[in-house]
Amino acid sequence: MTSDSKTSITPDDATTESEQTTTQADGATATTDAPQAETAADAPETDADASADTAGQAPVAAQASDGKRSNSGVAAGAVAIVSAGLGLVSLTGSSLGEMLRTRQEIVGQIEMQSGGGGDQVEVAYGAPWDTIAMVNGAFALLALLVGGGLLAVQATNADSKGWIKAVALGGALLGVIGLGIAGGMYLDLFGADPVLPQAPAMPGAGG
Repeated sequence: MTSDSKTSITPDDATTESEQTTTQADGATATTDAPQAETAADAPETDADASADTAGQAPVAAQASDGKRSNSGVAAGAVAIVSAGLGLVSLTGSSLGEMLRTRQEIVGQIEMQSGGGGDQVEVAYGAPWDTIAMVNGAFALLALLVGGGLLAVQATNADSKGWIKAVALGGALLGVIGLGIAGGMYLDLFGADPVLPQAPAMPGAGG
């Protein structure tokens, strides 16, 4: 008996093949969506890292700015104190002035002993006095320049501290007063040079 070989497909087989096709399609879809999901998950992390870096850099920049301001304030304060000290020295005198005065006195004594010409009072008293006046005047001028210069610089600085300006102003004022006193000493405004009394005439010396 001759029979044709035919493959018969039952309804159960058709259902199984349909389920396999559906499973494969779902697997392909899941595989395609996985990288997208990972990319979407990585994006917030990247933004968060960038925000963290920016937030971390802000305090560092602020600290650097505060450090510069602090150093500038310390330097300005030191200069202000120096100007006040110079002004005070111009009024009270210094060891340098005393040393130069003593030296000038010794020079005057040598000139008088050697019979050098000139006024003895000027050599013994006037020259040392003028030396003190010039030294004190130099300190006063330095105080005025340092204090006045610092005031000019701090006037344009919005972050300047009040005590720095006050001390610098005090140094400049002391410098002005010191210059006035030194000038008066040099010009003998506070007292004239002493005058040697004239020797009395010897009796019978006249003709």
